[in-house]
Amino acid sequence: MSMLRIYFDTNDGTPDGRYGLWVKGSLDDIAPIADQLRDGMRVIIYMTGELEMEAVLEFDKQWNAWTAWPVPGTTNYYDEDSGTP
Repeated sequence: MSMLRIYFDTNDGTPDGRYGLWVKGSLDDIAPIADQLRDGMRVIIYMTGELEMEAVLEFDKQWNAWTAWPVPGTTNYYDEDSGTP
């Protein structure tokens, strides 16, 4: 089974190095798969046309939202012409 993909925005980072998955694009991707998400689960987070990387999910009670810890060494930048890694 392939990893689930969730949109993120690099501008929504947290002070400890996670990315918040509370922007509209993230919430749109999460809605149909919300029942599958678990703390510690590995997913792909992506910015349309820019990059993608593996991340580990963590639900943050302070923000009442999912966050994603990036996995070092897994970032793929998309080809400028094709928009794919």
